[in-house]
Amino acid sequence: MRSRLPLAGILIAILLASCGGRPGLYVSIGGETVPMVLGSVSQGTACSTSHGDAFPQLIPLTTVRLPTPLEIRFEAGQGATAIRGWIYDRDAPSPAGGPIEEFSLPASRGAYETRSVLPGRTYDVTVNVEWSFVVTRGEETHLFRVRAEP
Repeated sequence: MRSRLPLAGILIAILLASCGGRPGLYVSIGGETVPMVLGSVSQGTACSTSHGDAFPQLIPLTTVRLPTPLEIRFEAGQGATAIRGWIYDRDAPSPAGGPIEEFSLPASRGAYETRSVLPGRTYDVTVNVEWSFVVTRGEETHLFRVRAEP
């Protein structure tokens, strides 16, 4: 019985780690919290993967009165391994319809300074958080809208 206790402890730790929730994401600009909506989630194990899309109709708008470029700060929860994002200009979309900026942060937190954001325009931002626990992994995509005012 004694020799099985350490093994049982390890198995319980793995089970608890695999049952953890998604890491979530906190975003701020100029110290102001940016409200977001969840766009999609995927979660998987070695045996299966599930995916869900939310298709939100209303994306919250945050108006910031700061000089450009904007510094957007990101902080994801436990288990996050990378943060990627795309910025789209709603007022003057790119000819190909793609993002005007892309960024990648190799950790669960960091900041990105915009290069193309101009005062008086509105931008859609898509942020993808990749995460991994002991036996599960996944991604969650968050959406928000920001308007830069001088």
